[in-house]
Formats: sequence, structure tokens, C-alpha cells
Amino acid sequence: MVNYIIRVSYTAPDADTHARVKAELAKYNIADAIKADDGQGYYLPEGEFCYSGIETINEVRDAVHRLAGGIQPEPAVLVMEITTLSWAGFKLVEG
Repeated sequence: MVNYIIRVSYTAPDADTHARVKAELAKYNIADAIKADDGQGYYLPEGEFCYSGIETINEVRDAVHRLAGGIQPEPAVLVMEITTLSWAGFKLVEG
């Protein structure tokens, strides 16, 4: 499995664009939260997502770009392959 962090942004997003992107990506196990080593989940900043899969970085980029473009035109998509990740100040996922 390969771990990715994905950023989706728009120049002038509509009011519901981020919620729609989040809902659509969730259908493909692309989450807006990340799990720490202790099992706790933390929300990523708006427009950022994580995914683990067997696809190449370009396959992930192209799929997310197509999906995001169907929600609102001209999305910008950045995909980063990660091996180590550290964060601070993210909101804890409750429940």
C-alpha cells in the first residue's frame, strides 16, 4: 500500500463545494481525517485528504482531478506520497 496526502482547491469555490468534494471522495475511501499511531483520528485542514491504496500517484491525481472537476470546474489537485507524517493542532475526531 502507498500512502498519499491529497489537496484539492478551487480559485472561487461555491458555498457547498468542499462538502461535495468530501462526500464524493469518501465513496472511494479518501478521507478528510488521518489516524495517529494511538488510533485516534484527527481532521485534516479543509480541502486536504488522505488515501492508502495500490494506485500510482498519477492514477490518484487523475482520478481525484476528474472527480473534483465534475463538482466545480478548474480544480487544482496536489498529491503527495508520504512515508512519515507529523502534525500538531488538528481537531480530534470525536466518537
